[in-house]
Amino acid sequence: MANRYSESRREFLQKLIASAAFVGMAPYITSCTGGTITTGRSGMPLRRLGKTGYMVSLFSLGGQASLETPGKEDISEQIINRALDLGVNYIDTAAAYGRAAQGIGRREAMGTSERNIGRVMKYRRDEVFLATKTHSRGYDGSMRLLEQSLENLQTDHIDLWQIHNVRSAEIDNLDRIFADEGVLKAMLRARDEKIVKYIGYTGHEGPDVLNELDRRFEFDNVLVALNAADKHHDPFIEKYLPNALNSDLGIVGMKIPSRDRIFANGGIITMKEAMDYVLTLPVSTVIVGVDDLKELEENISITKDFKPLSPEQLLAIEDKVKPHYREIMFWKNLSEWPVDW
Repeated sequence: MANRYSESRREFLQKLIASAAFVGMAPYITSCTGGTITTGRSGMPLRRLGKTGYMVSLFSLGGQASLETPGKEDISEQIINRALDLGVNYIDTAAAYGRAAQGIGRREAMGTSERNIGRVMKYRRDEVFLATKTHSRGYDGSMRLLEQSLENLQTDHIDLWQIHNVRSAEIDNLDRIFADEGVLKAMLRARDEKIVKYIGYTGHEGPDVLNELDRRFEFDNVLVALNAADKHHDPFIEKYLPNALNSDLGIVGMKIPSRDRIFANGGIITMKEAMDYVLTLPVSTVIVGVDDLKELEENISITKDFKPLSPEQLLAIEDKVKPHYREIMFWKNLSEWPVDW
């Protein structure tokens, strides 16, 4: 039975990897045909961001870690500038991103990430595909958040505006998103007024609710939690990625190192294994938050040296993390933020 399952999984992964080439989500077509590599500034590999057609850096900068921490303005600015210098052309943040610090509560810290990114956007905006999010599910709340995001980011337009963290429990109440006073109406208005170019959604918990969003509206992009532990519980890779590819969505991977929990218990796998695993999948790019310049440069170096893994190598990494998958996927069926404030 185990051998039959492994063979079935191997075949599934082989087809999924091959599908990446047909939608422009792989810098290498296949190892057997040679293929080509598309690169941008500083030799950064590029992939197509779904139906947007934008050629996005294979590694992108996430707006958490240092960038969302009050008091780390200087290092945040250094990280962002260095990322752009090294060829990163996509930055992800959210209106809700902000980490509690000494004397500053979680709610008060919200917007820290956007403000730190805005410090650089005021003079390097044209180098970046800029993505942020609304955690409101209503029209009025989302429009207020968009106004605040524009101010924080020091820009007059957002490339990608996303519904933040659509949770599994919302699947029976998605009408709220699509209602006359829902967030989608705000998104469409902002897009019509050219304040926002593309719209999307993000999800951590499970594939069913993301599949329902994909079924109900033609979004442009998804930000989805993907790492080597995914297959061991309600997997996005099997249950959602094929549908996202069929819809030609830009697919942005997150939670690759699971806030470093993938390195727990004496080091399950390395950052290179963690990144290579996800980059082998049909994703447009991956976002990772970093604490310092050393981490940033290490991740970009891994990306530039990336070679797709074989299905057998993917299976071996999945087996490594299996004993620890519950801890690694701590966000599944958990709620980090309320839907509205």
